Amino acid sequence: MATSIIDRLEIEAPELARPSSPRGTARTSGERFYHPELDALRFFAFLLVFLHHGFPHDAAFYTAMRVPTFAARLLAGMGAMGAFGVDVFFVLSSYLITELLLREKEVCGAVDLRAFYIRRILRIWPLYFAFIGLAVAMQWFVPGQHVGWGAGLSFLLLSGNWWLFFKGFPSSVIFPLWSVSIEEQFYLSWPAVVRRVSQRGMLIAAVAMLVVASAARFYLGMHHAWESQVWCNTFARLDPIALGILVALLLRGEIPKIGWLARVALFVGGLACLGLAGNYWTIKGDPVSLSSLLLGYPVMALGSVALLLAVLSRNSPVRGGPLVYLGRISYGLYVFHILGLMISDYTVHDQTAWFGRYLLRVSVALAATIAMASVSYYGLESPFLRLKQKFTHVLSRPGG
Repeated sequence: MATSIIDRLEIEAPELARPSSPRGTARTSGERFYHPELDALRFFAFLLVFLHHGFPHDAAFYTAMRVPTFAARLLAGMGAMGAFGVDVFFVLSSYLITELLLREKEVCGAVDLRAFYIRRILRIWPLYFAFIGLAVAMQWFVPGQHVGWGAGLSFLLLSGNWWLFFKGFPSSVIFPLWSVSIEEQFYLSWPAVVRRVSQRGMLIAAVAMLVVASAARFYLGMHHAWESQVWCNTFARLDPIALGILVALLLRGEIPKIGWLARVALFVGGLACLGLAGNYWTIKGDPVSLSSLLLGYPVMALGSVALLLAVLSRNSPVRGGPLVYLGRISYGLYVFHILGLMISDYTVHDQTAWFGRYLLRVSVALAATIAMASVSYYGLESPFLRLKQKFTHVLSRPGG
């Protein structure tokens, strides 16, 4: 079945079968590959995750504060679908990494694996390991915070998602780093594939990833796995990563020429897919069903791709401003947001007395998260980001 898909795509886009793109394409131009609208999408992905953790998913929680039934259901549904901001991050990461590696391969003749790994280390590791240290320290002076040596060691080895698979979520602000573990596992393996195989081989690999993800979820569903055993399982979460790769391959270095009406339709359709996955198939909840595993997860991944295609533009109205800035610090926003919610719990009292009070709690959490991410970006991450540029073959940051 996979072979027939490859053959059909090769007929429709025969250039994918060649080891390199034709001379004179966007990838061989050597121009900077930076799209500020993708920074805005990064912030939107973070905001979805923040809403998922900040807003309960039970409508009764809101009706108890005299929120109208329709609005209560809307808020609960919004909180449920917010979990899939993680998948938007996965799609974005795999698309950008694949596109940048292909451009490097075209311009330089090969992928510089050493430089790639140095870039990833300089981008991810400073904040990642600093936050693990903070999380471990917090268990000594913050009630309810406990990492444990097993969880701590797993996250230090960039395999925190597998600790969650076997043991469940720890009582610590550290747990969102599970998705960073999955991305790091992707970064460890994919550049070597891009270096060694043709674009047709990459296409086959991406389709194989989709097959593996479906097979893994089917197996887990037949064995009555818990939600965390699917949600945090690298093999079961390959759909958005594979689709991001396919987008990079099929666009061939170009930006899709889509009218604004089609972009609006893609964006709304993408949100609808996330809403269906969160509220109809209830992916995030036990017990997991085969329908949620075999249908909900692919729909969620397709919705994330739709959001990417909706915003990716050569003439985007988003050129700068708050959204782009917040997207640039989105890594820190994601890492610190549970801590931000915890800070708001200590500072805003009687949160459930009325809905306005609860909104104040969420607002304080968001403000604290932005403040911590900003300090981290300028005080911790920026020096390493400047050093990272020395190992960059294809520019992917804003000029200036």
